[in-house]
Amino acid sequence: RPRRSLLFVWHTAEEQGLLGADYFVGNPTVPLDSIVAQLNMDMIGRGGADDIEGGGPRYLQLVGSRRLSRELGDLIERINRERGHGFAFDYGHDADGHPERIYCRSDHAAYARHGIPVTFFHTGLHLDYHQVTDEPQYIDYTKLFNVSSLVFDVALDLANRAGRPKLDGPKPDPKAACRQ
Repeated sequence: RPRRSLLFVWHTAEEQGLLGADYFVGNPTVPLDSIVAQLNMDMIGRGGADDIEGGGPRYLQLVGSRRLSRELGDLIERINRERGHGFAFDYGHDADGHPERIYCRSDHAAYARHGIPVTFFHTGLHLDYHQVTDEPQYIDYTKLFNVSSLVFDVALDLANRAGRPKLDGPKPDPKAACRQ
């Protein structure tokens, strides 16, 4: 049993403007200041060489892992290495000013606005993204399991730590516009 509780939240209406995530942070079931990190997984069963340039079984994109807390990003890198997950992390979509603005348009953004360190784990914007051709037969279930295992290990480590990941600066203004 971990030292801290784990809270699992499934958000809805991300594509309509983060409605579910915004609703939760506005009406949390626990005090927001008790949430030490938010780990967001979406689209974690693709990212093969046929989907993404440079993709493959160990390809994984991370967004936001060091934006509020370098400590969280370092923890994820350490767990990936020490526990033998072997993922090659792609931080390209996390770059300042990236035109896709992934940091600002997925559910983790609602938490980051409130100073909660976040990481978005995903395997890339494949050609079937938001298309009727995005079918379950294209999911790599082994990869989905491997990404989920990494996130499990990160969550368990966070839950067993004595302290929360330290913020690198002041808490952001939750009403300010998100900046990629």
